[in-house]
Amino acid sequence: MQSDKAPYYESRFIRANDPDGPRALWLRETVLRPTAGDPSADVWVMLFDPDGAGNRAVKEPYPMGSAAFEYDTWTAQIAAATLDDRSARGVITGGKHSARWDLRITPGDEEPVKLLTERAYRARFPTAKTMVRHPLAQFDGQLEIDDVRVVVDGWTGSVNHNWGRRHTPAYAFGQVCGFDNAPDSTLEIVTARARIGPLRLPEATLFVWRHGGSEYAVRSIAATRLTRGSYYPFAWSFTGLADGIELEGKITAEPGDVIGLTYTDTNGTSKFLLQLGVGDVQGRGVGAAHSRHRARRDSARHV
Repeated sequence: MQSDKAPYYESRFIRANDPDGPRALWLRETVLRPTAGDPSADVWVMLFDPDGAGNRAVKEPYPMGSAAFEYDTWTAQIAAATLDDRSARGVITGGKHSARWDLRITPGDEEPVKLLTERAYRARFPTAKTMVRHPLAQFDGQLEIDDVRVVVDGWTGSVNHNWGRRHTPAYAFGQVCGFDNAPDSTLEIVTARARIGPLRLPEATLFVWRHGGSEYAVRSIAATRLTRGSYYPFAWSFTGLADGIELEGKITAEPGDVIGLTYTDTNGTSKFLLQLGVGDVQGRGVGAAHSRHRARRDSARHV
């Protein structure tokens, strides 16, 4: 999984939502080995609080020598920021903003969520891999960004891992860690348009929907003939058929729910990312599920 050669990127990150209102946090540690430019390591901190103090975001770059990603213990450290399966702690004091956080993570008993087949994880294509180590974790502690301090008490979220040779050129990725009327159900879904050389492939939608003790999944490109996805800046509709059930849903947001970011891909180009922390999701399928303020969505494209 780890590579000391370019092109390569790897991210360890957590996200969590306040069960009592539209607040969320998102913390990420990333290492980047581009084919153009110097290797780097970034720490990202985001707070979504559109009805309160407002959304806040801090990204701090560090030299690659400040990063240490371990695999036996699944521990990531960049400068003063550390992340593993049980805790996330860190301090950022550089630049115009500051942040500090101290969070305890209590993983659930759920198995990791893999959006790809085992063969796809081993193959060179797709170039971007993703999995969720803990899809229903509990978070407790505190987060500070500049003059805003948030007490995190029983927030629900996930522990995640991304890596690969190159980010997908254009995609929307969504995650729901517990629905209002189905708190033990989870959804991971992506609508992506990959590339092989100069050829850009048609959009494909993959998903893993866990509900009522069962799992319904579309993980292979061949099976995406039974799925559809269409996304815009603040709305994403999708349908899919898996294991005899039909899934239909929509994730929506208001402009104030979103944070816009720019990051560098492994080929040295920039990508623009819309990060949503407190969107709404409505669905039909096995037990119609819905949730307010718990949907997380990323969408990215080249700039």
